[in-house]
Amino acid sequence: MEKNIMDLSLTHKKNMGSGWNILASAKGAAGEKIFRAQILVNGFSKYDRSFPSPLTQWQQELGQQGQYPGDNTSRLEITSERGDVSSAEDSWNDIDPSGN
Repeated sequence: MEKNIMDLSLTHKKNMGSGWNILASAKGAAGEKIFRAQILVNGFSKYDRSFPSPLTQWQQELGQQGQYPGDNTSRLEITSERGDVSSAEDSWNDIDPSGN
């Protein structure tokens, strides 16, 4: 069952070199700790880490996540030490400069 028991932030920004940077963060609500963090881009796992000692807050930046023409979605899933999952999504459209 999915509940938003964490304070989540998920954004993207254009990388000056190439592609996109994905910025994610989470903070546990009172008494909640972060056991696992996952970031997916267009349905593909780009980051998946469990924390043997659960965290009260976490942040991660994924740099240069490719050039994805068209519609794009990143998804952040945070699992608490109790097994509850909180999630956030960020979507954008990258128009292919070639017109395709």
